[in-house]
Amino acid sequence: MNAALQCLSHTTALTVHFLTNAYQTDLNSDNVLGTGGKLATQYALLLKELWLGTASSVSPGPLKRAIGTFAPQFSGYQQHDAQELLAFLLDGLHEDVNRITNKPYVEAVDSNGTEPDAAVAATAWQNHLLRNASVFVDTLHGQFKSTVVCPHCAKVSITFDPFNCVQLELPHAVTRPLE
Repeated sequence: MNAALQCLSHTTALTVHFLTNAYQTDLNSDNVLGTGGKLATQYALLLKELWLGTASSVSPGPLKRAIGTFAPQFSGYQQHDAQELLAFLLDGLHEDVNRITNKPYVEAVDSNGTEPDAAVAATAWQNHLLRNASVFVDTLHGQFKSTVVCPHCAKVSITFDPFNCVQLELPHAVTRPLE
């Protein structure tokens, strides 16, 4: 939990948004995909303790309880994958401050390779923005390009999908004997 919170806490644009209470303007407590604003509120309180408080140490207990309420897999004190927690926090906080209150149905966009990638990517991004608008989108969201080629008919399918977190595999260390 500490690693995920430290990463988020040191993302300047997000931290300023919460420390200045700008998040309250965006709070979308009716969003069924969010937590009714509870996660965003507890996160803001924790950031204020971390950055503006005078205590030499800070306990994220209230935020941890809020996380456990909406993601029971993180309740208790067993160890969890930091990336999984970070993904939950990014999604939950985004939905709590998502400025889109009525999300329209949007058809997925794909291409067979005949259209310019830039045009397909722009359309996919605009569709993403029809359903998602927050400081998290502005700061962290991007797009992956996926290309699939059918091995039987050689049909090409190109899609552009949004992401808010990129998982990277760390290479295994190669050990060599000392000479």
